[in-house]
Amino acid sequence: MTADAAAERSDRLLGLAHRLAEEFADRAEQYDRENRFPFENFERLKRERYTALTIPQRFGGLGADLTEFARCQEELATGCGSTALAVNMHLFALGALGENPPHGPQGELLLRTFASSGMILGGGFTEPEIGGNWGYPTTTAVEEGGIYRINGRKAFTSLAPIIDFFVILTSVQHADGSRRIGTFVIPRGTPGIEIVESWDTLGMRATQSHDVLLRNVAVPAAFLAQERDLGIADEAAVLLFAWFACSIAGVYTGIARAARDFAVRYARERRPVVLERPIGHMPGVQFAVAEMDVSLAAMRALRDETARAWVEGRIPRDPEGLARVMYPKFFATNQAIAVVSTAMGIVGGAAISKRLPLERYYRDVRAGTFHPLGNDQARELFGKVALGIGPDTEPRWG
Repeated sequence: MTADAAAERSDRLLGLAHRLAEEFADRAEQYDRENRFPFENFERLKRERYTALTIPQRFGGLGADLTEFARCQEELATGCGSTALAVNMHLFALGALGENPPHGPQGELLLRTFASSGMILGGGFTEPEIGGNWGYPTTTAVEEGGIYRINGRKAFTSLAPIIDFFVILTSVQHADGSRRIGTFVIPRGTPGIEIVESWDTLGMRATQSHDVLLRNVAVPAAFLAQERDLGIADEAAVLLFAWFACSIAGVYTGIARAARDFAVRYARERRPVVLERPIGHMPGVQFAVAEMDVSLAAMRALRDETARAWVEGRIPRDPEGLARVMYPKFFATNQAIAVVSTAMGIVGGAAISKRLPLERYYRDVRAGTFHPLGNDQARELFGKVALGIGPDTEPRWG
């Protein structure tokens, strides 16, 4: 693809995300207040083929690379954070699959099917017993006579009301006694899969990220899409986290940007009777806006540089590479909280009213630090890599 063609594609995809964000912004408050899934938004995403954003063009998708994906997700999140986060869980998985499809015709068929049908891929990684530690799932898949029997419970399953195929991360026990991590792709309606409607949360309410219960779910070996070694730092895990971390950084940057933009508009117009000019003329407000803008620029720069480095093959697929791809997620999710808090400070007491969107932005960005890797786990990884200590070293300390 020529540079001009690539630039045209990027502009077109970003324009699509912008148009969708403008439409979704009108419904975001209602979905949040009613704790309701945004079915209308997802019908629109499907019609516009945004659900095929990260599938390579050779498989019939829109072909966004990691940099374009993260930028589009920032734009989409300015309109509705919950919608952007929910579709992110579908798109990052497809992006990783598109970069490294399962071997044979099965992988190509899977990607072409999602590109053409608008079906939704979503799934379970987090578990009540282990939190967000993807490297050691307690959900089990035991091989018996050519089939696998899966048992476990997954939390934070975004998109649960509309998932067509569940991506289920398991500990696989093969008939020969060997154990690995397995990723299964299982159709909705498979006996033994139950959605437990558990989602009633502080923020990101419209994602409807319910629990999924798996009781003796029997699936053929063809449903096992990928296997890898136990742990969090092998090549396949780094690939998955690259697509996850950069795009999640985009989502939370977008919400923070929406808060900043609201506060700036407010400061330009708000004039208390005791002042001659709007509050934007107050030095404290100007300093606060400057802090927000610098933070947003840094969030975006770290994310985009990391994504470009990944696309260009400059990040190794080892523990050092895992730390590198996690930097933007760690930085953006924490800075987003600071930016939204600053925006609320500019607006003042009215910011906590539900008639303004800032209190929703604040609740939504609070969710960011809990996505894997959480703050403490990320800091531990960063520090160990810097000190030359393997992330799976036992005992962990001492």
